[in-house]
Amino acid sequence: MMKMKKKTLIKLIAAAAAFLSLLGVCIYTVFIRPSLMNRETVIYMETQVQSGDLVQGIMENGSVEMAVSTVTYDLDISYDEEEDDEEEDGETSRYLEIEEVCVVQGQRISEGDALFRFTQESIAGVRRNLENSVSEARVELAEANSEYNTQAQTAKSTYNSSLAESDTAQRSYDAVMNNLQQQINLLYADIQVLQAEIDDWNKKLVDEDTKEEYDDLKYEMEKAKELLDETDTSAVAAYVANYADYQTALSAFEELDDLLQSYRDGIEENTLEILAHNEEILEAQTALEQEEMLARQDYDSAVQSGSLAGDVYGYTLEALQDSVDEAQQTLTDAQELLAEFEAFVGEDGVICSEGSGLVTEIAYEAGDRLTASGTMLSYAAEDSYSITIDVSEEDISHISVGDTVTIEMNAYPDESYAGTVSAITTSADSGYSATVNYPVTIHVEGDTSRLYGGMTADITFVTDSVENVLYISSSAIVTGEDGSTGVYVEDSEGNKVLKPVTTGFSNGSETEIVEGLSEGDTVYIASTVSAGLDEESLRESAGEENGAGADEPDAGTDGMEGMELPDGANFPQMGGQQMPGGRP
Repeated sequence: MMKMKKKTLIKLIAAAAAFLSLLGVCIYTVFIRPSLMNRETVIYMETQVQSGDLVQGIMENGSVEMAVSTVTYDLDISYDEEEDDEEEDGETSRYLEIEEVCVVQGQRISEGDALFRFTQESIAGVRRNLENSVSEARVELAEANSEYNTQAQTAKSTYNSSLAESDTAQRSYDAVMNNLQQQINLLYADIQVLQAEIDDWNKKLVDEDTKEEYDDLKYEMEKAKELLDETDTSAVAAYVANYADYQTALSAFEELDDLLQSYRDGIEENTLEILAHNEEILEAQTALEQEEMLARQDYDSAVQSGSLAGDVYGYTLEALQDSVDEAQQTLTDAQELLAEFEAFVGEDGVICSEGSGLVTEIAYEAGDRLTASGTMLSYAAEDSYSITIDVSEEDISHISVGDTVTIEMNAYPDESYAGTVSAITTSADSGYSATVNYPVTIHVEGDTSRLYGGMTADITFVTDSVENVLYISSSAIVTGEDGSTGVYVEDSEGNKVLKPVTTGFSNGSETEIVEGLSEGDTVYIASTVSAGLDEESLRESAGEENGAGADEPDAGTDGMEGMELPDGANFPQMGGQQMPGGRP
C-alpha cells in the first residue's frame, strides 16, 4: 500500500515538473523571447581624422561639344559646255587636281600643317585659262570702248543735226565738224581694235604650249624625212609607209606653221594699216581746224534748240556706257579671279592649315578635281571645346559668367581640366517639366588635344571651401539635444566613450573639427541594429559587405551609407564616461 502511494506521488511530481517546464517554454516564447528580439545593439566602425581642404560645390554632367572650322575652296572658275568638252578631249586642264591629301580624319593638326597638294600640271593649266580670260576681257573692253566712241558720235551727230534744223549755219557747221570728228574717232577706234588684235597674236606666238607643239611637230617631220631618205626605194612597202608618215608629219607641221605665219602676216598688215590711219588722222585734224575757223562766225550765231534730241542723246550715251561698264567689270572680275587663284595655290601648290585642331571631315581624296566651290576639310579648333549642362533653379543663383570650374572626363578619370562659365541662358528649357533647369555653357581650357566630341564629363562649381583643416566623416558626429557635438573614441580599457568636439565647415559628407581631435586620431561611427539578427545580418548592417567590419581597424569610412546613428542625447558627462550599452 505504501509502495503504491509512493509511485503515485512520483508520477504526480513528474507531471507537475513537466507542466512547469511546458509553462516556462510558453512564457519564454510568448513574453520573454519577443522582448529579447526587440532589443537593439550598437556596432562601431572606425575612421581617422584627416587633414586637407574641404570643398562645397555643385556637380553636374554633360558632354563635350566642338565648334567646327572649315577650309573652303571658293574660286568661281566656270566654263561653258564647249570648253568643258575640249577639256575632256585632253586639250588642257581646266580644274585643280589634288595630287595628295596630307591628313586623315581624326588627326590632330597644327597651324601651318600641309593639308592638300595640287598637281603642278593642273595649276599651270588653270593659270593659262585664267590668263586667257583676262586677255579676252581686254579685247572685249577695247571693242566696247570702240562701239561707245562710234555710236556716241553718231548719236551726237543726230543730236546736233536736230538742233541745227532751225538754222542752216548751225546745221552746216555741225555736219562738217561732226563728220570730220567722226572720221577721226573711227580711225582711233579702228587703231584700238587693230592694236588689240596685234597684242593677242603676239601673245599666241610666244605661248609656251604653242612653241613646244611647233618644236615637237618640226622634230617629228625632220625625223620622218630622215627616215624616208634612208629608206631604199627598192623596198616599196617600207618606202610607201615612210613616205606616208613623212607626209602626215609635214602636213601637221605646215598647218601649224601656216597658222603662226597667219599671225605674223596679220601683225604686219595691222601695223601697216595703223600707220595709214595715223596719216589719215593728221589730214582729218588739219581739215577740222580749217573748217572750224571758217564756220566759227556762223556757229556763234546759231540758235540752240531741240531739247528732245538732248534726251535721246542722253539715253544713248547711258546705254553705251552700260556696255563699257559691263566689259570693264568683266575684265576686273577676271583679273581678281586670277589674283585669288594665285593666292590660293601659293608658290608651291600646297594648302596649309590656318589653325590647330582635330580633323573631323575630308571632302576630297587624291585624284579628285575641284570643279565647284565648297568645303574641302573641316576641323574642330583646339580652343573651341565647350560643354553645356543643365543647372537647377536652386543652384543657378550660385553661378555667374566667368566662374572657374573643375572638369573631370570619364575617359580620363585620373586627370582634371579647368573651365570657365562662358554663357548662361536666362530662359528655362523645361517649361513642361516639374524641374526647372537653365542651360550653362562651359568653355574648356588648357590642352584639349586628347578630347573628342561627345565625351562625357562631370563639372564641379565651387560655392565655398576651407583650406588646411582637420576633418572627419560627418557620420561620426553625434549631436545632443542641447546642440553639443561629440564623437566616439576608445578609452584605455577598450570601451567606446563620447568625447566633446567643436565642429566647423561641412560640405555634407565631411565636417571640419575645430577643437577636440588631432590628425590621425581614431574615432568610431556608431550604428544601431536589432539584437535578434544573426551574425551575418549584423555584419551586413555594419557595412562589412563594403569592406568595413565592426571594430575592424583601419576600416575607413566605407560602408557608412544608410547607417542609422544612435539617437543623440545630452552629454552631461561626455568627457571620458562610458555610455551604458554603447549608446550615447
